[in-house]
Amino acid sequence: MGEAEIDIQPLITSATSYGNPEMFGNMQIGKWLKSHDNALMEDSIVNIIDGKVKQDVPLKLQNVECGELYLELEWLPLDQ
Repeated sequence: MGEAEIDIQPLITSATSYGNPEMFGNMQIGKWLKSHDNALMEDSIVNIIDGKVKQDVPLKLQNVECGELYLELEWLPLDQ
């Protein structure tokens, strides 16, 4: 099946820094950089899209012969 680890800190930091994302237009607000220490296939960008904070995460699966995983994470504050 493979394994993949995701660092959600860039999403949390970016989302909390901008407060209410509905006040902003579509824009990039953060990034998780690809490195030899993570399984990213490319940099993972955190964006505000249509008033929502989202992050696309393209991962190469670990401990398996081959495999890729594409995730889209969305920030939802607990007060909603």
